[in-house]
Amino acid sequence: MIKNRKHGHIGLATNDVEKDAKWYVDVLGFEVIGKFPNGAGNHVYFLKNCDVVYEMYQADPPLSPEVAGKIDHYSFDSEDIEADYKYCVEQGYPITTNGIEELSTFWERGVRYFKIASPTGEQLEFCQIL
Repeated sequence: MIKNRKHGHIGLATNDVEKDAKWYVDVLGFEVIGKFPNGAGNHVYFLKNCDVVYEMYQADPPLSPEVAGKIDHYSFDSEDIEADYKYCVEQGYPITTNGIEELSTFWERGVRYFKIASPTGEQLEFCQIL
């Protein structure tokens, strides 16, 4: 079951990740808790302020001004990504990633995650830090 999960992070796609991450740090007092290469020559930032964590990354291709900086996804922590994925598939929730995906350059040993769509199309991610 995927109910009552701990909040993981809020994903923001931006057209200038370096500038935007600096603004969150300088203006809002966020702390950089993670900075990782994304494989396309850009960084992905994890920024924290109190209990709020943002994952901020460079959009590729660039987003229109109306879409840039808007919430891309809301993430929940997973302790068993395989079981969570199986449950979502069994329930018929639309999977919007290519199954369970992995990023080996995030955190110490990488992450595994997948996303589902809500009835209104909102992206909800389940992410397990390895």
